[in-house]
Amino acid sequence: MPLEVLSRYAAGEKRADVARIARAPWYADHYPRMARFSQPDLAANRSCVRDWAAALLTDGVALLTDMPDTEVGLLETARLIGHVRPSYFGEVFEVKTHINPTNLAFTSKALELHTDLPSEDAAPGVQFLHCRANSVIGGDSLFVDGLAVAEDFRKSHPDDFDLLVATDVPYYCEHDEFDMRARQRVIELDEYGAISGVTISQHQADIFDLPQRDLDRFYPAFCRFGRLLQNEKYLMRFRLNAGECIVFDNHRIVHGRAEYSATSGERHLRGCYTDRGELRSTYRVLAGEGRFK
Repeated sequence: MPLEVLSRYAAGEKRADVARIARAPWYADHYPRMARFSQPDLAANRSCVRDWAAALLTDGVALLTDMPDTEVGLLETARLIGHVRPSYFGEVFEVKTHINPTNLAFTSKALELHTDLPSEDAAPGVQFLHCRANSVIGGDSLFVDGLAVAEDFRKSHPDDFDLLVATDVPYYCEHDEFDMRARQRVIELDEYGAISGVTISQHQADIFDLPQRDLDRFYPAFCRFGRLLQNEKYLMRFRLNAGECIVFDNHRIVHGRAEYSATSGERHLRGCYTDRGELRSTYRVLAGEGRFK
C-alpha cells in the first residue's frame, strides 16, 4: 500500500465507512412509516437493494411485499444481501403448528419477545420471516426496537445499563441431536460506545450462574430492562400477511407473536438468516465506496 495512503491514518483516526449509518430509534407507531420494498423490484434493480440495505442499517427492519410463493423464493431474496447462514435448525425453518413441537414457536401460543438463537456463539445477524399463509384469528406480530429501549434505559438507569453491557448471560438449546450453549451480553456497544444491539431470550436462558453477590445486583437490572421492553411505548403490533416478508436485525430488533387459534385457519412462516457483516458489505459495494486509493 502506498505510503501516502498510510500517512492519512498516522494520527490514528479510523478509516471512513459508508456503511456506518446513524441508527434511528423507532417506537410503537412505526408500522405506517416502515420501509417497504417489492421483491420483484429488488430482484431486478440493485439500486433498490442498496436502499433496502440502508433501511436495515438505519431502522433495523423493513417489509418486503409481492414475495413469490415458492420453495426457493425466500432463499433467492435473502441472497440479494448475503449468503444464507445455516443455524442448528438448518438452512431454513418453518414456523407453523406442529403436533409434537420442539419449540414454542411451533405452537399456537403467544411467543414472548426475544432475539433468535443466543445459544449460538455468534447468533444470526439478519432474520427473514416470509409469510406464506395467514388466515388464523389472532397471531399478530410484535416488534420492538431494542435500540430505542436501551437508549432510554441508559438515561433512566445508568448503573443497570452498565451491568447489562458488562455481564455475560448463559443461553442453551438442547434437542436429541444437539446441545448448544453460549454466553451473550444483554446490551451490545460498538467500537464508538454507541448501542448496536440487544440480546434477550427467556426461553433459551440457562441458569444464571453468577456469584450470589453479583446476581443480587444483576437480576433486578435484567428484570427492569425486560419490563421496559414490554412497555406499550415501544411495542409495534401488526398482522403479517401472505406474500409479505419481514426482514430485521436479529441483534437489535426484539420480536414475538400474539396467541392465535390453530383451528381457525392456516399460519405458515418460512425463515432463514444472513449475517450483518455481509449486509454492510453489500451496502458498501452498492453505495460505490471503492478500495484504498
